[in-house]
Amino acid sequence: PGIHFRVMKAADIPEVRTLHASLLPVQYPLTFFIQLLLQPRYLCVLATHEDSVIAFASAAIDPSHGTARPERGNSSSARISLLTLGVQPIHRRQGIGRALVHDVARRLRASSCRNESQSEPSSAEDVRHGYSTVLVQAEVAHSNTAGKFFYSRLGMDAE
Repeated sequence: PGIHFRVMKAADIPEVRTLHASLLPVQYPLTFFIQLLLQPRYLCVLATHEDSVIAFASAAIDPSHGTARPERGNSSSARISLLTLGVQPIHRRQGIGRALVHDVARRLRASSCRNESQSEPSSAEDVRHGYSTVLVQAEVAHSNTAGKFFYSRLGMDAE
């Protein structure tokens, strides 16, 4: 439907900050957005429609991402924390939020695997297959029933 996904650029910060402020109960400082641009373990993916930002997902990958999971057959997992997620109300219920969560996780996982391959791999599993599992976590306010429902539909469990 004319929706495009891309990584946030420096020129997007004013528009993304405004959208964050209109959709989220927490006001984020400018340094938060700069960190998303500069720190390799952070990322913000945008959804655009007709050159306007209509949604965002920001996330960070755990720096100790290669973790052995004996209960899952010793597979390596990437841990990603979803920091912010928002979709303009007029564009909700079209799969944009779901696509953003998957996209930001995929991009962080790929980026981390590239960075890991430039240094010493943490295990033979990482060399052969990259990560076999991506664990995504998000904090949702107890009162945010729509958010809790959204994440449960993605297969995420409440803790």
